[in-house]
Amino acid sequence: MNKILVVDDDPLVVRTLKNVLEREGYAVEAVKNAYEAVDRGTGADIDLIVCDIRLPQMSGIELIGKVKQMRSEEGKREVPVIFITGYASAEAPDQARDLGGKAYLFKPFDLDSLLEAIRTHLFRRNE
Repeated sequence: MNKILVVDDDPLVVRTLKNVLEREGYAVEAVKNAYEAVDRGTGADIDLIVCDIRLPQMSGIELIGKVKQMRSEEGKREVPVIFITGYASAEAPDQARDLGGKAYLFKPFDLDSLLEAIRTHLFRRNE
């Protein structure tokens, strides 16, 4: 079973994504702040991360940069990231792409689009 880490400070978004993804058969770990996300995101059992761009402690871009660096230093495989946001800056999509972000979805996003992005990038990772 694939494990997805969901990072968002909005409890409604976290709860909704957790429920939808679990119904689809994914194991989900949901966190509401960047510090928990750094800890969980470096776990060997994470297969994909869904991360909000705007978080209180640090941006999702900074968070994923830290996670990628730590995973690399620890010799762990890279995990795909799907960024979500309700407040995009002009440079955020480019920064997300530079970090290897696999998709960039604007809130409110269509859940089917999110699920398709997850399926696509988990399938590619598992090939």
